[in-house]
Amino acid sequence: MSPGRVATWAAAVVVAAVGVGLAVPLLPGVFPVAQLVAFRAVLALAGVAGALVLLAVPAVRRRTVPLAAALALGAVAQATVLVARTVPTAPPAAVAAAGTSGTTGDVVVLSFNTLDTVPAATLADLALDVHADVLVLPETSRRTALATAALLGAAGEPMQVHEAAGSVPWISGTSLLVSPEVGSYPDATDLPTRLGGVVAVPEDGTDPTIVAAHPLAPGRRSAMPAWRSETAAVAARCASTPGAIVAGDLNATLDHPGLQDLGPCVDAARAAGEAWRGTWPSSAPSVLAAPIDHVLVDGRAWRVTGFEVLGRTGGSDHRPVVAHLARR
Repeated sequence: MSPGRVATWAAAVVVAAVGVGLAVPLLPGVFPVAQLVAFRAVLALAGVAGALVLLAVPAVRRRTVPLAAALALGAVAQATVLVARTVPTAPPAAVAAAGTSGTTGDVVVLSFNTLDTVPAATLADLALDVHADVLVLPETSRRTALATAALLGAAGEPMQVHEAAGSVPWISGTSLLVSPEVGSYPDATDLPTRLGGVVAVPEDGTDPTIVAAHPLAPGRRSAMPAWRSETAAVAARCASTPGAIVAGDLNATLDHPGLQDLGPCVDAARAAGEAWRGTWPSSAPSVLAAPIDHVLVDGRAWRVTGFEVLGRTGGSDHRPVVAHLARR
């Protein structure tokens, strides 16, 4: 290939990359930018790789230095956002208290999209390991949820079980398990999302409302309107419910429109400085994955004392997340 053609090809690639870089902050809810912005670390690595490739061709190096610089700046911008999300927004003393589950007033929330492939025994062991008081399990059948609750009950950790089916027949609904120590939840209503959601309102008005959510994923262009409205509805439910705990596979990152305005609610991962770690797909290193599994809480009622993204578990394509909360 002649130097002229290399330069033309390189210019086209860089113009496209710069265009994507500009679109990321401006159009995060538009297809296909919404899909790209979920993987900031990948975009950063791609920018660095592109700059190195341009500088590695001696015949066109001088002409492509500005383009390589543009790619490098784009990579720095993506990395800067990730680095910023390693800084806790909660007071340092609160973050240092992570792992204090079991003390008075503490609640531990485990959220895990199981893809309905993780057996009940694995889920029960995981819940016992992290001392979970609340289990939010998108894509988990009622059968698995009941079996998990039975195993936890046999281990001395009884659970109340609620489940909501979605409208997509080949995807299991969302299950919610709540310890009686959190409150009494005899009834629950459905959250109107296509993949199923549960709203558990406590019998005692002083206990928290718990929402297990799973809005539609932006898997294709036609799904974008429903994705935008459902993620916004989940965030709005948290913002409008005093003392709420909302968790699940929200199929969105903090960069997406639905989660940009949380009102009085806070994202537990962001509060603990862990929002840079991704949860999907679980086959990728966490730093390269998309952080789409969340625990949102009313910041007026709860302070986040810790957040963890756990390792790959079972056959799920998501990693479990655990949030430690303390009542204010």
